Amino acid sequence: MSIVMLAKQPILNRKKELFGYELLYRGAEPIDQLDGDFATIDVVVNAFLNIGIKQLTDGYPVFINFTDNLLKEGIIQQFNPSNLVIEILETVELTDEIKDLIIKLAQNGYRLALDDVTFGTYRAWDEADLVRYLTFIKVDFMQCQSKFVRQRLAESIRKKYPHIRLLAEKIETEEVFKEALKDGYHYFQGYFFMRPKVMQSVEIPSYYYTYLKLIRQIDRKDFDLKKIADLIQMDLSLSYKLLKLINSPYYRRVTRIYSIHQAVVLLGQEEIKKWLYILALRENYQRTEAQGTSALIKSSYYRAKMAEAIAEIIAPNLKQEAFLVGYFSQLPAILSQSMEKLLNSLSLDVAIEQALLKQPGVLTDIYQLVVAYEEVNWSELDRLIVKLKLDKESVFICYQSAQSWVQQILKN
Repeated sequence: MSIVMLAKQPILNRKKELFGYELLYRGAEPIDQLDGDFATIDVVVNAFLNIGIKQLTDGYPVFINFTDNLLKEGIIQQFNPSNLVIEILETVELTDEIKDLIIKLAQNGYRLALDDVTFGTYRAWDEADLVRYLTFIKVDFMQCQSKFVRQRLAESIRKKYPHIRLLAEKIETEEVFKEALKDGYHYFQGYFFMRPKVMQSVEIPSYYYTYLKLIRQIDRKDFDLKKIADLIQMDLSLSYKLLKLINSPYYRRVTRIYSIHQAVVLLGQEEIKKWLYILALRENYQRTEAQGTSALIKSSYYRAKMAEAIAEIIAPNLKQEAFLVGYFSQLPAILSQSMEKLLNSLSLDVAIEQALLKQPGVLTDIYQLVVAYEEVNWSELDRLIVKLKLDKESVFICYQSAQSWVQQILKN
């Protein structure tokens, strides 16, 4: 397993009340040596698919940097505009394509922030008639060290664009905070209030071959959601990320999930394509072969397939639910979190949740039978075989089938 992390830094209003957070890259590579596209992709994947945006921000607005490349890729359209602020880097070249994108994003309800604004940046955006599409302008008080220049810049912006919210960043002393207050800034960020807080989680490794197959499917003209779902279902990491995503407040799904296929259909073709593209980009940047064959992950595959096979015999209408019960049963051990906490970040069918919490029910009995076979607990296995009106030969066939399926996945 690998540790993933990012940092969040609070943004406060004039009363020093929390307004939102900026999410920042934290990883093995120094930020000044890192490709900007990868830094943003890594932040997005870790925030939405590994740690969970609900846990990170508790519903407050989140500021995320986007490079010109990622603006062009259309990744932003995957986010609900209500709680996302798109930070556009001051280095973005104002081509006709970028200008059109900025206007379109603003018209679609996205809030835009221009980062590290100087007089030169402000003039360029003003001359391009783009300032009116912004919601926030961020001024770096460490970069712009002249108090006079900071005052003039704030005054010019407030006079011509009264709708703009000014955000003073890198505020490190009370004196500078008071200056920014006096100059009419609306929001504040910096060490004077709080340093960025590093958040981390454990990432379940993926199989690199799955990404290769998914990329091939994405590029096909006859894009097939069922084939995509089949591939995702064979990768525990991708399956978990998918359910984290669909339960994000940025999607506000109310439907409980009973299968990976259902989750893929709910997310939809365009959204699943773009999120798979984000994940594939990140995997490509990392250029490492994931070691996804740990004992716990193998156990997850085995439990899922055997539970599905048992359900096919005694309750065919529950075989998809049985698969997910087995599939996610090892998540607490893999991610070092309680099952209760993990279920809060997913949107699983109630029957699946009950089985994972070991509450009475047929799915729980199926799951416990699978675990009993795995752990060679013959007395418990015999008890459950009788209870579920099975026979030992059928159960053994289910076990063999599950083992063959797991071996085939690992072989590929």
